[in-house]
Amino acid sequence: MSVLVQVPAGSGGDRWGRRPFFALAMLMLALSQLARWQSTTAPMLLAAQVLGGGAQGIATVSAWAAVADFTEATPRKRGQAFGILNSNLALGLVAGYLLAGGLGSLFGWRTMSLVLVLVPLAALPALAWVGRQSRAASSRPGLGDILRSVTQRQRLALTIMAALTLAAGQGSLYLLPFAVQQRDAGPFAAALLLVPYVVGSVIAGPLGGRVSDRFGTRPVIVATLLIGVFATTALIWGANTPVLFVAAFTLIGASVNGALPLMAVRVVAVSDSSSVGVGSILAGLRMGQSSGTFLGPAIAGLMLAHLGLNAGWLAQAACLFASLVLLGFGTSRISAWPQPST
Repeated sequence: MSVLVQVPAGSGGDRWGRRPFFALAMLMLALSQLARWQSTTAPMLLAAQVLGGGAQGIATVSAWAAVADFTEATPRKRGQAFGILNSNLALGLVAGYLLAGGLGSLFGWRTMSLVLVLVPLAALPALAWVGRQSRAASSRPGLGDILRSVTQRQRLALTIMAALTLAAGQGSLYLLPFAVQQRDAGPFAAALLLVPYVVGSVIAGPLGGRVSDRFGTRPVIVATLLIGVFATTALIWGANTPVLFVAAFTLIGASVNGALPLMAVRVVAVSDSSSVGVGSILAGLRMGQSSGTFLGPAIAGLMLAHLGLNAGWLAQAACLFASLVLLGFGTSRISAWPQPST
């Protein structure tokens, strides 16, 4: 559901502004938690999860589009802005796991769901900082225009890059407990080893964005993807060395979440003659990126089951290398920085 709502939410925000869609997402999140709290059957619980997934998709694409709106007049600050947003999303994801896990273990999942209703409600006052209107063009493109724009060759290449890059990150996290199990460590050790990945993610987003704002996105994406290829490949020989294992996962987190915000910068920088707004454009990228969430574990699980753990690490390196190849052949003509609107 999160994937399906991206384009409607992005294009709707281009037309009516981001604030109504943020408000809708927060309302849907609150209702989904209330539905979970009251669910007594599997279909009702499934409906609550679908509602929550839709809310997540609306909120995230609106957030990326809002940052693009705010940096339209200062495109050479867009990389750092996207990087800060990506870091906050990573922190929110981890905080959500910790909060849900803590509350669930103490009070049970029903009470946890009721308490979590307060989270989206508490976020509503922040809508005061969201602009009333987007900066999209005054004309209103049709569905055909939107689809042609998001599937334009260079944007499509970036969308596939985003899917492959996030797939490598999610696939590596999928393989983590199996690697820990080989070392006879418990589940707590696997959870603890998530910390280096998050630390790398949080640092690399803003730092890579700041560097790209000065030198352009292309060299920074190349560097981050190469770092990820090196780190995932190193796990084939160094998974039994704790220091190397921690360093590798720090670098994998930095690689994935350092590159993804810059792909958003590049997809916005692609010029075309249509009047499609930035929300619709970023929705296409977000759809590809979201697919990496399940693509990565699927590839990792397949390789692990048939060829073993080392083949799994090698598959994650291959995903990052394929993304690097697409950068060279599919997006070579994109300007380093988008031009500000007039």
